[in-house]
Amino acid sequence: MKATFVGKEITLIGHEMKVGDKLPDFNLTATDFSNVSSVEDIRLPAVFLVLLSVDTGVCSLELLTFNDRLDGQNFNVYAVSNDMPFTLDRWVKTNAGDFITMLSDYKAKEFGHATGTLIDELRFLTRATFIFDEHGICQFAEYLPEIATEPDYDKIMAEAQKYFNK
Repeated sequence: MKATFVGKEITLIGHEMKVGDKLPDFNLTATDFSNVSSVEDIRLPAVFLVLLSVDTGVCSLELLTFNDRLDGQNFNVYAVSNDMPFTLDRWVKTNAGDFITMLSDYKAKEFGHATGTLIDELRFLTRATFIFDEHGICQFAEYLPEIATEPDYDKIMAEAQKYFNK
């Protein structure tokens, strides 16, 4: 998988998620520094929005856009970055991110390796979206070729509707 960051080629490491793959095992850190296990704590079906950092303009805009579109929906949406948990908590408090659960992969980069989203050169995560059905099977996997671009919000919301509004 090739990707760029502001036009410069980057290397993604880990297992590239594909449709049909099972939700991998990983641990993340919640904003209160508690552990979140993919096996025990993730509610399915689930949407994962993978971000470089909430402190970048495009990532913040992505979160704000999805948060607005999730109002009135009953989706399980997780945003994952390598930001520190207190940075994610600050973003939520500042921006009223009520409908997205913010999680950090800052410790062991388990999520990044398990989903092929870890950028080798930067140790941040690339921009990607995954949707897992109620059985934990990946039904949508998208890695944006240029990290500094926004995802197709309409396409992602339409895909998510298939698994949450049955």
